Order: sequence, then structure tokens, then C-alpha cells
Amino acid sequence: MTTISDLSRDLIGQILSKVPITCVGKVRCTCKRWNASSRHRIFGKAVARQFMGFMMMDFKVCSVRIDLNGIVKDEEGSGPVSIKPIDKLNEIEISKVFHCDGLLLCTTRDNTRLLVWNPYLGQMKWIEPKTAYHRLDRYALGYDTNKKSYKILRFVDDAYWPTSLFEFEIYDMNSNLWRALDVTPDWDIEFFRPGLTVKGNTYFFAKQKIILDEGEADGDVDDFLVSFDFTKERFGPHLHVPFHSRLDEDTVVLSSVGEEKLAALYQCMDRNMMEIWVTTKIEPHAVSWSKLYFLAVDKMVPLLSGSFFIDEEKKLALAFTLDTLGRYKRAYIIGEDEYFKQVDLGEAVVIPDDDDYPYCFPLVCSYVPSLVQIN
Repeated sequence: MTTISDLSRDLIGQILSKVPITCVGKVRCTCKRWNASSRHRIFGKAVARQFMGFMMMDFKVCSVRIDLNGIVKDEEGSGPVSIKPIDKLNEIEISKVFHCDGLLLCTTRDNTRLLVWNPYLGQMKWIEPKTAYHRLDRYALGYDTNKKSYKILRFVDDAYWPTSLFEFEIYDMNSNLWRALDVTPDWDIEFFRPGLTVKGNTYFFAKQKIILDEGEADGDVDDFLVSFDFTKERFGPHLHVPFHSRLDEDTVVLSSVGEEKLAALYQCMDRNMMEIWVTTKIEPHAVSWSKLYFLAVDKMVPLLSGSFFIDEEKKLALAFTLDTLGRYKRAYIIGEDEYFKQVDLGEAVVIPDDDDYPYCFPLVCSYVPSLVQIN
């Protein structure tokens, strides 16, 4: 009689490709062979045929799988894009999601708690604030490269809130303690622009700080990347970006490429132009870039906010955002030879009593599973 352990490796691989990443732990318990096959599927070359990630959509965390082989072949519907809610987090409203080394950092919509989660192992840890969190907080998850200890950066720097807000602090997941950081920034990072963590350090798109006494900004200030080094626990120097954007007119969105590269999507609305650049070197004190010419298209993605990811081997980019009216969630697929496709993801949630940011933009982060234990 044929048993489950007698199935071929190819058939096991097909089955595992349908299993949500949050359920792989249960599959591994089936038998030794399935355990070995699941590790190969998740950590080996087999994963290259799919994009795996997590999406914050309508304040819920969803798993995302995208069939990179069939994405261009699919002509109708959202066949290659699979989005499924995470039952374990269904009762929690999440506003932001960040990824580092197989761990996810989630912020709750009510700004009262942080959650660190390893979806592959199913481990979770709630992080309480030192005093209180704030809706304008920026966050990042990274690690000390010497000790591989994980840390959370939290900061808020806003002179326009009813009262001035200025706090920089770091949380050590080994000691479970928050500590204040001594920072004097000469840059501004808008609170809706998430940082991207690469090789343990986080990179933010920033603008030159405008001093109120010097008058209003004319929309033309220096822009650059700023890194935070989790080993030294300090911000680095300004890092060059291969474009110049203008306040409130152009769009810049960051994404990670694998585990060691960073990508920047730049849109210039006046020139009806979109570019994607990928780092060839990225360190806290140095960066170099290469332009992806195969992704040049003559159509504009309304990426006023949102997220994107690229696959260099398949020569594909996917952007997740809202339509120009903010009513519907959409994914835009961009490929070589000016391939362009729109995938509708349903009606967007409207945030009541928020005139500045009334819509919930879908935010996607790529995910690389790991066996990192949460202390």
C-alpha cells in the first residue's frame, strides 16, 4: 500500500507550493522525508519560482504568493497572485509590516503595541512601549551583526503636530529594554515612508531638514538615503540616490531585492517617467546603483504610496497601491518589452475621521523564511 512517505519529491513539491507559509510547520511534522522536502522547498532553489511575502491590506495581515513562471502567461483575472488572510492575526488590526531575516515587525492600528512574529516557526512576542507609541512613529527591525541580536528602532521627529514630538529609542530583544538614543538629525523622513532592512541595517529615503525660521520649502531640497547601523546603534551619512525628486510632486518607493540588495522606484509625474534602480553595493556608509532598463514602460502606475517588488531573473516588477481616486486596491505587473497588466484586488477601506490620510494603502514586504528563535 502506498503511504504519504512514498510520494515522489516532485509531487511533494507541488503540494508544498499550495501550503501557506504559516502552515509549513505542521507539514514538517508529517514524516522525516516531508520535513526534509519542506526545508528544501522553503530554503532551497525551489522557492525561486515563487514570490513569497506578507501584505497589510485593510488593516489585516495576509500571505502573498505569486507564481513568477505563470505571471505573464495569465491573461485574465489574478491567477498568478494569491492573497490569503492570516487566521492567527484575524482579530488584530495591523497598520504596518516590516521584515528582517525571517522575522516580521507589525504595528497595531491603535498604536498601543508592537508584535514580532516568525511566521515559519509560529512564534510571537508582544513589545510594550517605554512610555507610549504614537501614530507618527517610524520603525525598523534589524540586528547587531557581531552578536546577531535583534533590535527595534523607534523614532518620531515632528515639529508640526499640536506639540513638537522628538523621540529616538531602541529596543533590545535580548534584554527586553528600551533605551534612548542621542540623535541630531539634519534630515526628515516622512512617517508614511517605511525603511528597508538589508543585511541587518535599515535604509530610509530622506530629505534635507527644513528649518522653519528659514522660510517655507520651495519643493526643491536635497534627497538621499540614510542608514541606521544596528551594530553601532547610530545613523550614517547621506547616501547618494541616482535621481532628484521634488516634494509633493514625485514618488519614491523602496523595496528589497532578495536579502542583500535594495531597489528604488522613482516616478516623475511631469515627465511621465518611471525608473527602477537596484543597488550593486549597499553598506551603511556607501552605496552604488544600476538602472533596470528592461522595466521601462510608457504607462504610469499611480504609486502615490504603496509598495513594490522586483525579480531580476524573471525581469518582472509588481506594484501594489490604490487607484487615483483611492477607492480600489490594485496590483500592476510590469515586464520587459513594455508588458503591463492591471489586477484589481477589491474595494479599499476608507479610514473615518482622517482627512490627511483617509485610505488604507496595501503594503507588501517580501519574506525569506528562517529558523530564528524569538527570545
